[in-house]
Amino acid sequence: MDGLFCGGCARGLERRLGETDGVLLARVHHLSASALVRWDTQRCDTAHLRAVVRQAGYRLIERADPQDAVDRFDGQIRQLTLRLAVSVAFGMWAMVAAIVIYVTPSLGANLGWRLAIASGLLASPVLLYGGWDIGRMAIRSLRLRAPGLDLLVTLGVLGAVAASLVHLGAGDRHVYFDTAVMLITLLLTGRLIETHIRRRAAQGVVAMGRLFDDTALVWREADGWQAAPSASLRLGDLVRIPAGAVATVDGLILTGKSRLNSAVLNGESAPRAITPGDRISAGAVNLDRMIEVSVDREAGDRDVDRMGGRVALELATRGGDEDRIARLAGTLTQGLILAAVLVTAATLAVMADGGEAVMRGLVVLLAACPCALALAAPLAQARLSAKAAGHGLRFSDPGVVDRMAGLRTAFLDKTGTLTLGRLEVVAVDPCPGWSVAQVLDLAARAETGIAHPLAQAVVAAASIGDAVVVGGQRLDRGAETTLADGTHVHVGGVASLQGETRLRVTVDGLAVGDLLLADALDPSAADGVAQLKRRGLRVAMATGDADGPALAVAQRIGLDAAAVHWGCTPADKADRIRNTRGPVLFVGDGVNDAPALTAAACGVSVARAHPAAAATAAIVILEGGLEQVDVALSLAAETRRKIRQNVVLALAYNIIVLPLAALGLLSPLGAAIAMTASSLLVLLNALRD
Repeated sequence: MDGLFCGGCARGLERRLGETDGVLLARVHHLSASALVRWDTQRCDTAHLRAVVRQAGYRLIERADPQDAVDRFDGQIRQLTLRLAVSVAFGMWAMVAAIVIYVTPSLGANLGWRLAIASGLLASPVLLYGGWDIGRMAIRSLRLRAPGLDLLVTLGVLGAVAASLVHLGAGDRHVYFDTAVMLITLLLTGRLIETHIRRRAAQGVVAMGRLFDDTALVWREADGWQAAPSASLRLGDLVRIPAGAVATVDGLILTGKSRLNSAVLNGESAPRAITPGDRISAGAVNLDRMIEVSVDREAGDRDVDRMGGRVALELATRGGDEDRIARLAGTLTQGLILAAVLVTAATLAVMADGGEAVMRGLVVLLAACPCALALAAPLAQARLSAKAAGHGLRFSDPGVVDRMAGLRTAFLDKTGTLTLGRLEVVAVDPCPGWSVAQVLDLAARAETGIAHPLAQAVVAAASIGDAVVVGGQRLDRGAETTLADGTHVHVGGVASLQGETRLRVTVDGLAVGDLLLADALDPSAADGVAQLKRRGLRVAMATGDADGPALAVAQRIGLDAAAVHWGCTPADKADRIRNTRGPVLFVGDGVNDAPALTAAACGVSVARAHPAAAATAAIVILEGGLEQVDVALSLAAETRRKIRQNVVLALAYNIIVLPLAALGLLSPLGAAIAMTASSLLVLLNALRD
């Protein structure tokens, strides 16, 4: 959807689409500027939906490269930045002129009136250029029956300008253009911050399509093997994937035997063997030998593309849920309009003075300016961003603070989240007559100089340093070396029933011991899980890995077997979260976690997360381990308290000043001073620790 600027817009458009004949479901998500619509094809079609959207003042965009959405947001950011710069530059001088009038009562009437005119002229670029989109959105909100901050701010601005013009017409120097300027500048600032957040939401989908250099080595009859973009491939094309390369196609293996590391796609910690007839997905790493693959899914329909589509779907499904302040602003707007009309009518009926009646109505609009209410959340969230950065955290989605209230369940990914995503030797089982140190030393001599995760883990465990001059030789399923005395050492994999990788070390064909390797556990995992349990959350694991490795990790971090869900696809994780009662927290790190991170009320990516996961997470851990989740929960709870306090202060201000304004006991100048005082009070409360 093009032209979607706020939660109120999304809520109104969602209602308009939902009321359309034939539409079964409509959800509009303003952060990603996307809509999820299901309709009866017998009663509705896309042309009709496009017309409905156009009549509402927006534009439906055909499915395109997600990068287009990011580019549109970049354009909006440039435009908002320019509008804000103009508002600050001219608004500052408009406020200076107004301040001189306020603080210098000794000014001559003629000079004061001229300064008031100057304040209005300097405010004009702010009102006409800076506030253009705000006014446009206010009109749209009326058309969609979804009043929000745009309409509330517009009413406040109109009230301030009208009161100023009335005073100028009467030769009075008291004007309130500075109030109008402040309201517009404040809302533009908040909108610019929100647009940056929306851009990040769109980048989450873009990141899913940029996991690798998306080219492939394809066979062409006329030219032989040629590098070509994956988007140009068709079903049945023959593609070569060299050893050590990332697959960029989905297809069936025709020739070659190798092993695949698919952790980035499904979370499996151990590589799996592949032979002709097996299937490979784009994003998997071919470890051992070159293979040839027949393409069975075109670009856009690959497993990784479907995950990107699921992320977009989860964003759209979230719909136009607004925070409580936005809903409160809508209610306050309607009440404010009604109050101004009633005060004007009542004053006219009682006093029979049209000028006084209009002025009291304008004072009501000016007195109820939503400055304090509009500041309530942004100030608290700005404080949250600063404090979170100091703790090595980033809150990418400010709405997550509200969604974190009432969390009941926490799902944790395993590989890369609870573990470090790298292998380590966890046990050595020597044969009689051999020691642990001897077995490790012999294995390391065979594995030295080999660029393989297993080899690197063995060498790191032995810590033999530079003692080995001649390294080992890599074999299909192991490694070997010949020592200076002619002794032959071999290290090879053997079956294990415990979910670990087991390597057997032999000397001249005789076994000397076994090494057991497993994904290294994050040192903070057990404490992090314990902290979540102390908060009363039900903690569970959802992993794409097999049952053995999953249960082994669960035992080490204090999770019951019943809380472990293994063999989960990315869609399984998202569905499990969606089907769990109450708000859900999900912590993950991989591309395969992106749909779940988006589906959860609060998605958290760990410090070592893939960029695609970090782009879709609402909270990003920049430094530290799983214990940072507890810190994020504490910061969110503190921010919710501050926002509630600020809202109470803002409402208390309105409760006090509205009766005074209605009874004529508050002048426009008094209303402006009261409004400034309420905003300052909210600011001080937000900064208070």
